[in-house]
Formats: sequence, C-alpha cells, structure tokens
Amino acid sequence: MSEKALKALLVTLGVVVVLWLAVTLLPGRGGSAGAPGKMAAFFEGISPDAVTAVTIEGPGTHIELRREATGWSVNGYAADSSAVARFWTSVDSADLGDLVARNPANHARMGVAADSTHKVTFTLAGGDTRVLLVGKSGPRYPTVYVRLPDDDNVYLLDSDLRASVAKVLPDWRDKRIVAVDTARVRRLSIWLPGGGYEVVRSDSVWNVAGGGEADASTVRSMLGELRDLRGTGFVEVTDTLGPAGRRIVALNEAGDTLARLELGKGKGDVWVRTRGKDTVFRLPGWRVERLVPEKKKVAGGS
Repeated sequence: MSEKALKALLVTLGVVVVLWLAVTLLPGRGGSAGAPGKMAAFFEGISPDAVTAVTIEGPGTHIELRREATGWSVNGYAADSSAVARFWTSVDSADLGDLVARNPANHARMGVAADSTHKVTFTLAGGDTRVLLVGKSGPRYPTVYVRLPDDDNVYLLDSDLRASVAKVLPDWRDKRIVAVDTARVRRLSIWLPGGGYEVVRSDSVWNVAGGGEADASTVRSMLGELRDLRGTGFVEVTDTLGPAGRRIVALNEAGDTLARLELGKGKGDVWVRTRGKDTVFRLPGWRVERLVPEKKKVAGGS
C-alpha cells in the first residue's frame, strides 16, 4: 500500500472513531444522538413546578392529575403523595434510548398503537401541552416503549414510567384516613353496640375510666393505628353500607377532638368514615380489632 493510501485510510479511521465517540460518549438528557430533536428533548422543562396537569388516557382509564394549592389531586380527589412522587421520579430520570422500530405495523405489538396505548398529556403552566404515547414494558427493567403521536418511530425509554401510567384510580388516591400526633392524646372514648368505655392517660399510665389500669399493649395498638391509619380502598356509591357499629374519639388535654372515626360493616371489609372527610374508606376487620377493641381486652381482665 502506498504512503498516500495509508494516510487516507488512517484519516478515515480517525473520523470514524471520532464519530463513534460523539454518538456514544457525549452527555446529555434524552440520550440517543440519532433521536429526532423533538423526541430527544421531550422531557426538557417538564417538572412538578412547571406542569399544572397530567392526563393519562388508556383502555378504560382516564386519570387527571392537577396541581392544587394544597398538593396534587386526581380526578377531583386528594392524590396519594407517594404515587405522585414515584410518577415524577420516573419522569425526571427518563433517558431516551435506541430507536427500535420505524414500521407502524409494530405499534400494536409494542403497545403504542393509537387505539390501545396510554396517552400521557402534560399541560405546562403557560398552557402548552406535550403528548407521549407509552406502551408496553421493554426487554429489560425498567424500560418502556414510547413514541410521539405524529411520529411512527418507536423508542426505548429507560424509565419506570409504565408502572405509573398503568395505575387505576384507587391506586392514585390518598388512602390516609387520619394521622394523629398521639403524644397529644389524653383520652380515648369508645362506643360499641354493647356499651362504651373510656381510657384516660395520667402521666405515662393509661387507666380505664371507673376501673383499673389499662392493658398497655392494647392501648399502644390503638394509638399506633391512629398515628397513621390508611385504608385498603374506598367504598363506592353503589355499595351498601351497614349501620355504624363502633366509634372512637381521641381528645387532647383540653378536651378538643383530635380524631373521630365511625366504623361499620360494608361489602367485604369494614367501612370507616372520619369527621371532616366525605370519603368512606375500607379497612380489614383485623385492623378494627386493634383500633376499637372490646372493653374486656383493654381492661386486661380487671
């Protein structure tokens, strides 16, 4: 090979190496250097502070998250802060990977066909919207197939976004029934079908009103439930509710009510309602026994 041809070959090889490094090593969100600018920059400027609403539409699903003054709501209900946080984490960490399909014949198989995908619409504070079609999970965790509505190209997105868009409404709703600072509780007033009783705190000791010292572990269980009581679901308007069978009221030293819960039999689980909320929650029966036990268990046989 002549010296001139060798130099030309070396120059060509050098250009190839430089291009390879540019494609594979250059930093930047949205990853793939081969991705069109619109897709590569899709998540730029999208954040909880910049977005006022997120709509997720899929087969039989319509979820609308809205940023309110007091936090995020979902379809008019208070949203579960943990579910919302996981969603925004999946958005913030999203990294666009390879182009995996160009032919629209592949859309249904990848879950990004227009009539069967999950369409996620971000509404920005200025009123602009961005729409992403989110399909099935990719070949490795956590990845998902995505495309833009006006583009047949399908990309692999490194993100756990699929887990969030596949949630149904109950998964998004806040299931916290009540959260009480139990250090402030000085009296628990319990009503049962067979009669009621009270337990009163004196320094570090709980006593059954009109009786002896209360069973410490039972009272701890009651307070533990009140500290952060969360339901397993919600009673629907079509469900039939039985009458309230138990009630518990927690009061502070001044006699102010810290929590007031009514419980009764519903369809399957027990239903629970708290003062100040219209929502009726579901609660497993075993939690009820910890929250509103019979007097003989609290009294410890006294």
